[in-house]
Amino acid sequence: MKSPFLLLLLVLFNIQYLCAQKTILWKVEKEGTGKVSYLLGTMHQVGNSFIDERPKVKELLLQSKIAVFESVEDKKTTIIDVMNERSEDFSYRSILDKKDVQFLETAASGWTVPISKLSPAELAVKLEQQYVLDVCETAKTTDSWKHLDDYLLSLAKKGGIKAEGLETNSDQFNAINSQRDFNWENAKEAVSARIANLREKKNRNQICRISKTYLGDMNFDYQFGVKCAGNDAMVINRNKTWLPKINAVLENGNAFIAVGLMHLFGDCGLISELRKQGYTVTAVPIPKG
Repeated sequence: MKSPFLLLLLVLFNIQYLCAQKTILWKVEKEGTGKVSYLLGTMHQVGNSFIDERPKVKELLLQSKIAVFESVEDKKTTIIDVMNERSEDFSYRSILDKKDVQFLETAASGWTVPISKLSPAELAVKLEQQYVLDVCETAKTTDSWKHLDDYLLSLAKKGGIKAEGLETNSDQFNAINSQRDFNWENAKEAVSARIANLREKKNRNQICRISKTYLGDMNFDYQFGVKCAGNDAMVINRNKTWLPKINAVLENGNAFIAVGLMHLFGDCGLISELRKQGYTVTAVPIPKG
């Protein structure tokens, strides 16, 4: 029979394990080095109030020597500039249903890049992002920033923290287009489905589930023991590309790394990969206030 003390320890251990999943922030350190860094899983389409309400994140960011993001925009020539230099292509008007075209062009009236300069894959992603903002309501009307990574980058720059990117913005768009390699003809079904979701606010419970958890208790099952599947190829490839750069940053210590939340999941995720390389990665709670 286990002693009451041992049973208490087991209960406390189980509680600690469960709570360890209720976060998007992780402490990264290697025994004997004394160097500590932090890894934050972001949801890109989230407003600045999310960080403002959780000062611990901002505090750790501003205490770091270097802040690392998926990409750091070059002010001289942004990806938006590059995309807007493309020739216009209105093929979507003859491919999509008239009702979809009408809704799409109204919804896109305020976009920084017009539909005519987006590839089918880029449009599909843009519609997904717009759904998260408009239907899942991941940003407040009072938020001045509606992209979490951009807001964190602005805080780092304002605080005089050196900022580096793991890839260029062009790399990101190349990854999107290579993963979803279709033209307007074979993209019709995918794009139309996303337009219908946005127009009719369909599948809200399913699509907004992750963002609701992110904005709520952050109780994610990171599935560290689950092997990444073939349809995770883009995440797997980007993680592999990023790891040498992340390792170099961690060697110097006191870094703050912010990447999309999905890059932390599974046995191919950054947390699992860093643990394989000898790092201790532990959950850090980030309560409001």
